[in-house]
Amino acid sequence: MATKSISLGQKIKRYRLMNDIRQEDMAEKMGVSRATLINYEKGHTAINIDVLNRLKDSFPDFDEVDKSSLKPQIIIDNSIDFIVLFSVLRKAKKSIVVITLAFAFFGTASSYLLNPYYSSEISLYPAKNDGMQSLSQFQSLAANLGINSTNADQNFNIPDVVRSRLIAEKAVKEKWEISEGKIIDLVSFWKMNANTSNVFLKKKADSTLAIEESIKKFSTHVNISEDRLSGLIKITTSFQDPILSANVANFIGEQVELYIQKENSAQSTKEKLFISERLAIVKKELEKAEFDLKEFKERNLGYEDSPELFMFFSQLFREVEAKKQVYLTLQQELELARIEEVKRSPILHILDYAVPSVERAFPKRKIFLIFSAMIGLVFALLRTVFRY
Repeated sequence: MATKSISLGQKIKRYRLMNDIRQEDMAEKMGVSRATLINYEKGHTAINIDVLNRLKDSFPDFDEVDKSSLKPQIIIDNSIDFIVLFSVLRKAKKSIVVITLAFAFFGTASSYLLNPYYSSEISLYPAKNDGMQSLSQFQSLAANLGINSTNADQNFNIPDVVRSRLIAEKAVKEKWEISEGKIIDLVSFWKMNANTSNVFLKKKADSTLAIEESIKKFSTHVNISEDRLSGLIKITTSFQDPILSANVANFIGEQVELYIQKENSAQSTKEKLFISERLAIVKKELEKAEFDLKEFKERNLGYEDSPELFMFFSQLFREVEAKKQVYLTLQQELELARIEEVKRSPILHILDYAVPSVERAFPKRKIFLIFSAMIGLVFALLRTVFRY
């Protein structure tokens, strides 16, 4: 138990009594009256420095510092004395243990007040897009004809598609099954209608506003990670219901797959339309060239004998052959485009579907226990040192 510090007047009185000195004699040595000394001893009057110096001169063994109250210092000359520090902590180990356990208990107990969240994960793997190689001849042909065809090899940024408003709005409006067996949408699940209602006017919540708020909140429950080397994409969802979390993750994966497939299908249809239009134009040009060649041969039966007529015939013949070759090539590319449109091979595969989680993703009771115990330990150590 710590000794209570005493005042200077009490030290003077204790010294006088221990050395059997009368008040009159000490007062005379100090150059004050007996009544003044009594006031000094009772603490009613502050002691003058000159009086204190006369007391020390008269009684050299008197020390105003109570050496019994001195204790070793933890920090001396800006350096820590670990022996003293460990000694202080060892003496207060019971209180340190109690405070640490109390923090650990209340920290863990607070985790029961938080809403539990369950995470589910779906893995997507991009497939190699080799199907576009069959259209390379068409692209070369289009370039030779002076036409800038759209590049069919589209690169989709999957994380951007996952975070898009298109998928978020669909997910918010979708009906979901939850663990309780109910079928509910996210607006009702999050009680957005109640959160956005006007309490004063007692009006129903604006459904549009509730949906907008739900779309914003939806993005906070979805996380995307992408491996740049392998291309593997993982979509993680976190909701207060494990079945809902898994269903939403699978829904997002399927929607991303459908979106990319739809975009590729639209591109394939666009290419087929371009080839068909170009084929019709080339067909008319070929028919006209063939008609011109036929008419020339009918009007000039002896063109072989005339160098000038034969040269003109050669030009018409080469034009017919060139148009014929372009026409045949376009026909082949049209068939290839039709085959590709039917195949519609996806460029994204679902590797692993999400399943309902049996363990909570948040809060982790062990983490709360360890973290709160560490905070309690630090607080107990600092408290002990500062109190010392």
